[in-house]
Amino acid sequence: MFIKPFKVKSNNQLKGTERKKLCEEVLAAYPSLSDEEIQLLLPKKESISVMKIVTYSGHMAKIYCVAKIPMFFQLDLKTTILFPTIYTLWHHPCLLDTFTTRMPVVSKLAGGADLMLPGLVLKEPLTLYTFGKLSKGTPVSVNTDDNKASVAVGITALSSEDMYMAAGRGKCVEVFHVIGDMLCQLGKPPVRPDLGSPYVENSGNTSESTETDSQQMDMEQTEALSNKLDQLNLDENASEVMDETGILEEEEYIENEEDVKTDDVQSPDVIEPEVALDPIQEMDELLEYCFLKACKTSIKSSDLPMLSSNFFKNHLLAACPPGKNVDVKKSRYKKLSVFLAEMKAKGIINTSVTKGVETLLSIKFDHPLVKRLVVTEERVAAEPVISSSAVVSECYRVTADVLPVLSKFGYEKGDVMKRAEIRKYFTEYVKAEDLQNGKMLKLSPQLAAIMRTKVHQETVTMEDGINKFIGRMTHMHEVTLAGNTLLHTGKLEPVDMRVVVRSGGKKVTLVNNLETFGINSKEFSKECQNIGASATITDDPGKKTPSVLVQGNQILYVYKLLTEKYQIKKNYIRGLEFAPKKQNFSHKK
Repeated sequence: MFIKPFKVKSNNQLKGTERKKLCEEVLAAYPSLSDEEIQLLLPKKESISVMKIVTYSGHMAKIYCVAKIPMFFQLDLKTTILFPTIYTLWHHPCLLDTFTTRMPVVSKLAGGADLMLPGLVLKEPLTLYTFGKLSKGTPVSVNTDDNKASVAVGITALSSEDMYMAAGRGKCVEVFHVIGDMLCQLGKPPVRPDLGSPYVENSGNTSESTETDSQQMDMEQTEALSNKLDQLNLDENASEVMDETGILEEEEYIENEEDVKTDDVQSPDVIEPEVALDPIQEMDELLEYCFLKACKTSIKSSDLPMLSSNFFKNHLLAACPPGKNVDVKKSRYKKLSVFLAEMKAKGIINTSVTKGVETLLSIKFDHPLVKRLVVTEERVAAEPVISSSAVVSECYRVTADVLPVLSKFGYEKGDVMKRAEIRKYFTEYVKAEDLQNGKMLKLSPQLAAIMRTKVHQETVTMEDGINKFIGRMTHMHEVTLAGNTLLHTGKLEPVDMRVVVRSGGKKVTLVNNLETFGINSKEFSKECQNIGASATITDDPGKKTPSVLVQGNQILYVYKLLTEKYQIKKNYIRGLEFAPKKQNFSHKK
């Protein structure tokens, strides 16, 4: 559901009454939670926002975030159930019925696949009660056999009885949310904790003692994991409180080591004090390491001078090792300018400040600190800055005609695919069905029905077969601009430029269809004002979308702006013929 990028329709903070209503909805959906536990999940001091989105497949959804971390989501078109995210389940591992799989299967789930029955890990021989007493469509979570922390959330694709009768074949969980998807990339999510091995029992608990133990361990994990989530706040005292609590827990553990047996679920509380001994000092070391690594591996002398803000966003943050986050406010420097001033005092860099803007002038690449630095992890390339250039590519929507073939590879009706993907899976299907004979394709009854070939035709060339197969899909265009993706069915209308004469004989330039390429009309009109001509947005008769009106014949400027800044190809721009002609003046003596 959230594997591919989604479009945000709105993002609003909840008011007091809305927060109260959300708490009531959570309590109604999960009555096992106490009021105190709900207050830990939805604290009053933290900002709670609701984000309305449209998924890549066109489904509407709501995401509830606490301190910019998604905690619950609701799928309007699928069901009105309030689903917990994996971060919520890290607080309450027993909030949903759980299925266990192996770690290699997680990568398949992250690629968009659902959990199948052969991928389950069963601790006991298969019986009628192995899968509990679940009905079809019940919200469930998925964890791994080496860690109880959930990695996916979804609903059961079959009832428990049907799972048993399926004899280990078929779909088990329809996955909506999985670790690493676009939902997990909102804000600065925490790292998956190690909660130890999952419970021996599956979704169906058969003994009262097991339920009591589970609730007791769930409370312990809730308290420990809520402290971990608090570390993401900018409160300076949070890390100190965490450190002191960890030391006390370690002392109690050492005193009672002979009497108490260590349990897997308690291990994170024991390991944690050894990880974060001094958060401020640790952040200082991480900040300096990322700075030196960026100077050594990412920056070139030709890149300088550079704004210090760009250096921080595009190079220093990109040099951060996986699983860690650089936060200057949690270091002793508190500000980037203070940190750079110290690096300048050490002779590593040279900076200047003009009108309050700091610029990185030079870097001493042969400085001993830079030369001695040893990069311990694999080099991570700096994330590219999201550009304003539009990228247009052809794609195709899965229709009912081709679904019998593409459904075998996990695609559903309405999914959007690139031509290379269709070719790949069509070829795999043909080979699996043994229909290819060199460059020729044997037409099975199914393929013949899809391609609608002649009655007595038995073979076609592979290339012709692929083209006929793709021809049964809906042709579309995908436009990507500044990280946003737009889909257009059928022919892509180009940007239309025209020159018209208004009252008084004044010429104006009208530009239409900018929204087709994801270009904001207001921003584009401001760009046009850079040449000294006024520009406004107006309704153009006969056009579906508003047009940008620029005073005078500005066809050449608009064309240059579209091709150079937004990098729109020439064949997607119409109206260059209205540009003013060059006049040649000849003087006779």
